Amino acid sequence: MAQQLIQLDQDKLSCSICLQLLKDPVTIPLHSCPQCRQIFTLKPDLVKNNVACDFCSVRKRKHLQPHYNVAPIKKHKLIKATSKLQENICPRHDEVMKIFCRTDQQCICYLCLMDEHKDHVTVSAAAERAERQKGLGRNRQKFLQRVQDGEKDVKALHERVEAINLSADKALMQTEKMFKDLISLIQKKSSEVKQKIRSKQTFEQNRVKELQEKIEQEIRDLRRRDAELQQLSLTEDHLHFLKNYSSLSHLSASTNVPTYNNVTLYVGIRVIIS
Repeated sequence: MAQQLIQLDQDKLSCSICLQLLKDPVTIPLHSCPQCRQIFTLKPDLVKNNVACDFCSVRKRKHLQPHYNVAPIKKHKLIKATSKLQENICPRHDEVMKIFCRTDQQCICYLCLMDEHKDHVTVSAAAERAERQKGLGRNRQKFLQRVQDGEKDVKALHERVEAINLSADKALMQTEKMFKDLISLIQKKSSEVKQKIRSKQTFEQNRVKELQEKIEQEIRDLRRRDAELQQLSLTEDHLHFLKNYSSLSHLSASTNVPTYNNVTLYVGIRVIIS
């Protein structure tokens, strides 16, 4: 310590009045930390700071310290800080509202109790809170029951949706199979109808062709007999004329050609399909 004093500037160890060197100084301008006593070679800029609490991670609230140290206020109940502190102050008397008026259903201060609320039913805010806390518990039970009932309803509705989806999928599969079978049946029926139409077509063609050949043969026979008649008309032999006239003049009945209607075949088609 003596070596440190020697190193100090003598001006700092002189009296500010007589300017003489101090003989028995009580304090010296030794710059050190008040907590750890670490000496500063250069004096830092000192400012007011908050010191971290040893028991909590947040900073100390200096105005709360008396509530831990001063006996009369140790019993005060401390609550967490709130930004709505002004709401707890009576706007008329600027006092904390610690009383609840059940008549008017509002919080009041003790001055309000002695004034306009003096004949009202009043209790402490803590008592009213305790009473309503019980009701709050009952309400929570009702809410939780409603939540459970709602969850059951949601589960039932979810199961209903699943059942609807399964039913719809089953109906789609059945419908798809039904239409596939129907298409297959229609295709089969179409093939059968086409085959019958072709068979009918072939039958009608053969019948018409046969009739056509018969008529053409009659035409050839008639032309031949017409030529014979013409030849007979030129003969000068009367006996020959008379002898062959009857046989050549006889005209056989012509082949009856039926009347065909184009719709006939289609009527048959409708009959086949029906």
